Amino acid sequence: MSNTLKILLSSVLLCFSTSALAVGDEVQNGGDVIACPSLEVPIYKSLDLYEGKMVYGLEPALIQQNDFRVIVSQLIDRIAKFDTTRANLYRSFLRNLSDEGRMVPGSEFGNIKDEGFITLPEGCSLKQAAGQFQKHTPEGIKYIFNGAIWNEMKPIPRAALVMHEFVYREVLMQKNAPPTSVKVRYFNAFIHSKKMLNSSNKEYSAAAAFAGLNR
Repeated sequence: MSNTLKILLSSVLLCFSTSALAVGDEVQNGGDVIACPSLEVPIYKSLDLYEGKMVYGLEPALIQQNDFRVIVSQLIDRIAKFDTTRANLYRSFLRNLSDEGRMVPGSEFGNIKDEGFITLPEGCSLKQAAGQFQKHTPEGIKYIFNGAIWNEMKPIPRAALVMHEFVYREVLMQKNAPPTSVKVRYFNAFIHSKKMLNSSNKEYSAAAAFAGLNR
């Protein structure tokens, strides 16, 4: 990711590299991951995919690739079978990710309290890994990612985190966006799932509508 996202360096971050950083400009803009203890560094998992399987019974149809961008692109291909307009929108998000995203090194992100009800494995905790601004900053920044967490994530949870931000971005474009990310996480898990691969147009539309995506 460090090769594709420009590193955001500021005097504040340089002086306070271990301090908590407030993320984004609104309540509804966060991206969380699950951190589970390990011998050296935590194992980071996708909250969306874990909840999808454990809460909704959405078994993931995982895409095994070394580049998270390839995984995201193939997930968008799944969407294109049902909704070319949404797929094209997400493809534009992916094309612009390198310019709109910033990797923040040496910092902890403060929690964005938009999760609503969450489900975690025993002994694991929630970590704020990403956030987005509803409006671009004057520097053109839309997303920020926690560099320390990102560097320890594998391609599949990276892709899930990025797709979460894309879905959330579209949801926040709606007039009546949901107050929490619960339904965003559901739709992201649905996109990743075996159910998505075998869904009818009606089932896909129901999943999108549940997330607050009305078109």
